[in-house]
Amino acid sequence: MNKLDRKNSKKLIYLCSLAYFVSYLTRINFAAVIAAIISDGYIEKAAAGAVTTVGFITYGVGQLVSGKLGDRFDPKKLMTIGFCSTAAMNLLIPFVKGAVPMCLVWGVNGLAQSLMWPPMLKIMKTAMNEDDFNKGCVQTNLGSTVATIIIYLLSPAVISVWSWKGVFFITALCGIIMAITWFAVLTKIERSADIKYILKKSSDKKKKMHSPAMPLMLLILTLAAIFFQGILRDGVTTWLPTYIYESFGLSSEKSILTSAVIPIFSYISLQICSKLYSKTGRKPFKCGLMVFAVGAASTIILVAFGGHSVILTAIMCALIVGCMHGVNLVLISFIPGIYGNNENVSELSGTLNFMTYVGSAASAYGFALLSDSFGWNGTIISWVIIALLGTVTVGVCKIIDKEPQK
Repeated sequence: MNKLDRKNSKKLIYLCSLAYFVSYLTRINFAAVIAAIISDGYIEKAAAGAVTTVGFITYGVGQLVSGKLGDRFDPKKLMTIGFCSTAAMNLLIPFVKGAVPMCLVWGVNGLAQSLMWPPMLKIMKTAMNEDDFNKGCVQTNLGSTVATIIIYLLSPAVISVWSWKGVFFITALCGIIMAITWFAVLTKIERSADIKYILKKSSDKKKKMHSPAMPLMLLILTLAAIFFQGILRDGVTTWLPTYIYESFGLSSEKSILTSAVIPIFSYISLQICSKLYSKTGRKPFKCGLMVFAVGAASTIILVAFGGHSVILTAIMCALIVGCMHGVNLVLISFIPGIYGNNENVSELSGTLNFMTYVGSAASAYGFALLSDSFGWNGTIISWVIIALLGTVTVGVCKIIDKEPQK
């Protein structure tokens, strides 16, 4: 199997990072402006939560489909279709009004977005050696944190001089440009080493699906840990601006701006987790346990002291989300590289990533209902419980984990 040389591996890593950057811009922008949409009276909080939930659901379910498609069809073309489709949905969303139409558009956007990660992991796993693959996973995830910084800094500025609709017009343009760039540049990189993807055929269904396979109990527990991670990562990110807006009386623009601290912590967390992963002997569950425990401690501090300071609240929430990004890196990016191979890595990646967005969907609507019924204090207590459950689950995974010998 041909592999890229170091020069072209770097090019591919930068391209994938840029692609993931743009995919995040066109996916998290709704969450970034959700406080402005609500404050404008354009949609009620519960309805806005429903729109976000639908996007998470379709993105999550789409991961399962995309994972299978990525192992059967050209992953480069699948991602190009994804970018074109998400650009169209970002362009359309400002022109629809009401919960149902917005849910439909953002649901399609979720499906389009699901064509990104599993095929991308397939490309990196096929084209690069193990060291470059691990570096690529870290670098690509950093692209998402930079996108989050940009969207949370850009959105308040666009809202103040234009409106929240302008955010979607800008991200739609980014999606169109990325679709063209992705196909053209990746084609050149593939030709440099005559990269060929191992694709399954329908007649392969009777053959052994995963080699090496992830033990069933370990897979179930890993999915549970990823579920808890998804609840906290995207739930806290989505509702932090609204939490600050309602609890501390800041304007929607300032509330959104305080969330810019989240990706800064996420960036730092990804760097730390990358080094921690190496120092722990590339043991994903050992690394994940340590990071999840820090996140759990942060939720406890938030409950005890967060209500007294908007700064402390923003920092603790950013630390929680940053830790969950670290957990996401080791459980969703590194594990497919350990248990997957060039033939099935897309499907395994899609299965794991699917569970993240089951958690995301549960948090998007669930936290809205919790805050309405029990206030934000009750909601934050639920974060403590979820973080502790996630920590325990990863701890059990660490105990039973036996990595395959390749």
